[in-house]
Amino acid sequence: MRGGTDPEVHEREDGYLEVGAGPELYVAPFEDWPAPEQRAMARVRGRALDVGCGSGRVALHLQNLGIDAVAADASPLAVRAARAKGVRRTRVASVQSLGASVGSFDTVLLMGNNAGIFGSPQRLRSTLGQWARRMHGGARLIAESTSPYGGGVPVLDPAYRRLNRTRGKMAGQLRLRVRYRQVASAWFSWLFVSERELRSLVEGTGWAWSEVLTGEPEEAFVAVLDKRC
Repeated sequence: MRGGTDPEVHEREDGYLEVGAGPELYVAPFEDWPAPEQRAMARVRGRALDVGCGSGRVALHLQNLGIDAVAADASPLAVRAARAKGVRRTRVASVQSLGASVGSFDTVLLMGNNAGIFGSPQRLRSTLGQWARRMHGGARLIAESTSPYGGGVPVLDPAYRRLNRTRGKMAGQLRLRVRYRQVASAWFSWLFVSERELRSLVEGTGWAWSEVLTGEPEEAFVAVLDKRC
C-alpha cells in the first residue's frame, strides 16, 4: 500500500488552516518516537488494544516484542494500512463500538494524542468509567495528550482557547477536519488536555493515576492509569 509524501492539512471549524507533520510522523520507527512514547511501551502488560491505531505503528511494535496486540480504528483505510505494515490482528471499530470487548484486554493504549479521541470531557469521563466497569482488576490504560497551553498544539492559539471558554468549553476542545490533496475527512471533535486537567478528569472514573511520562516542555506526555480494585 503506497501513499504520497505531502503533508496533511488541519482545517479548524472557523476556517483556520495548519499544515500537519506529514506521513513520516505516523509511520515513524520506534527509534524515532518521542521519549515518552518509547518509555510507555515498557509499561504495557498482557494482551493489548491499540485504539485509534492509524498506520498501526504502536501495535506493530508490540507485536514484534511478542505481545498479543490488536489494532483498532474507526477508519477502514487506517486498518488496511496497519495490515499492509504487517499488523496481524486488526478490527474496524470506533471508541463507541468497542463495547464490552475491552474487557478481554489487559492494557488499552490511546497513543498519538488519542486521549483526545473522545472529543469532550464528558465523553472522556463516561467512556473511561464504562471501561473500568468492564475491565478486570489490574487492567491498565496508557493515554497520550499534549497540553493546549505550552505551544505544542499550534492550531490551539490563545484566541481560539479564549473563544472556547466563552462557549463554556475546555480550552483544548477542537472541531476540525483533515484534508489531503483533494480528499477531506468528516468534521470531528478532539480534546487536548494538560496533565493537571487529565488528572482531574480521571477522578471518579475507576482509574488510579500511576505514573506520567514526560519529555521536552512542548512534547506530548503519557499517563499510565491502573484500574482501581
